[in-house]
Amino acid sequence: MRYNDSTMRRIRAGRARFISMAVTYCLGVFNDNFFKQAAMLLAVVAGRSQLQGTATFLFSLPFVVFSAHAGWLADRFSKRNVVIWAKVLELAAMIIGAIGIVTLNWNCIIAMVFLMALQSTIFGPALNGSIPELYPEVYVPQANSLIRAITTVAILLGMGLAGIALDQDWMELAVPFGNALVAVVVVLVALAGVGASFGGHRKAPSGKPRPFPWAGPLNSLKDLFDLKRDPQLLLAISGSTFFYFISLLAVLVVNTLGLKQLGFSMTLTGLLSVSLMVGIGIGSLIAGKMVSIERWTRLLVPSAAGMGVGLILAGVVPAFPREIQLWSLFVFFVLAGTCGGMFLIPIASFIQVRPAPDEKGKIIGVSNFASFGFMMVSGKLFEWLDPLLSPGTIMIVLGAFTVLAAGLLALVLFGGKLFDWGLAFTTRRLLALR
Repeated sequence: MRYNDSTMRRIRAGRARFISMAVTYCLGVFNDNFFKQAAMLLAVVAGRSQLQGTATFLFSLPFVVFSAHAGWLADRFSKRNVVIWAKVLELAAMIIGAIGIVTLNWNCIIAMVFLMALQSTIFGPALNGSIPELYPEVYVPQANSLIRAITTVAILLGMGLAGIALDQDWMELAVPFGNALVAVVVVLVALAGVGASFGGHRKAPSGKPRPFPWAGPLNSLKDLFDLKRDPQLLLAISGSTFFYFISLLAVLVVNTLGLKQLGFSMTLTGLLSVSLMVGIGIGSLIAGKMVSIERWTRLLVPSAAGMGVGLILAGVVPAFPREIQLWSLFVFFVLAGTCGGMFLIPIASFIQVRPAPDEKGKIIGVSNFASFGFMMVSGKLFEWLDPLLSPGTIMIVLGAFTVLAAGLLALVLFGGKLFDWGLAFTTRRLLALR
């Protein structure tokens, strides 16, 4: 996409701040995924696979309870300062998590998951609300695709290196060496993240300050219901909620599919999740080139359908010959992830651009509230499904549900056009019969 001279000057002027924001985001995303994947792998090996669902519930809880407050902070204060204090909280969370990983104290690990979620709740509206402040509206999808692709690399490294780190045994220690290695890495990365956060975008808050949302989740619910006045924004937040609900369930199932049903090592199972994220990075870059804010819905239906097909194909892989199972899963998860990235980027960009300048934090907080509310449901749903169905069967169910959702989305977006086309086609056939 070509930009005029004034747009290009603004893009270049914001580049240094954008790089700092991206580095801050990437370090946090790496730490989050590296620690969570290590904890989930240890839980599965210890016969505590259902702890994945508990951890998912606790990770989602702060987004449900505190999203209204986080949105208020992002709109009321400098977003840069909010990001800095959120990274300090991440450092505290990682110290507690490191103790838990070294000692295999599951209470510490669960506490860290909750604190990291609280950090992410505060961090998200401030950082994501900074992108449309830093760049012109026309460049927001491209900026989002770049930051999503970069953070996808961080997620890949976090999820992929977690299993590899746990498998390491360089020297004899009083605790497993892999656990100690994970603990050291998460603390060092958190320290680096605090340093990077000081280079973020500085901008005074816009508009009149809103009253503090004392009711928390009730404020978020009210704000969500108020979105009925803006059907497009409500559709975008619904799409974001659906994406995170399905993607989290898929990630939880990947671990049990690899370790329990197919008997892969922790390293290979971690790489299966990596293949999903590779696809999301690819899809994000494609969407950044193809989508504009004016036509943000154009890729939603085909990308949702493709995501569902990829998950269905992954679910039938256990029936394949053993020698092609691993590579088949890589291909199908990359397909599902690519379609997921193409689905997510236009939605995220529209949610950032659509609200008024003094309500961006609030609306991003509402989106987080809805998305993570359903992620809490997905964690509990996984706990219920895990003992009842095989991981492959659960994956097929997820894929079928996603394809059905794509069909419903097509009716919402194109129902009137489909009706007009069907009426015109039927009329022509009747006239032809005459």
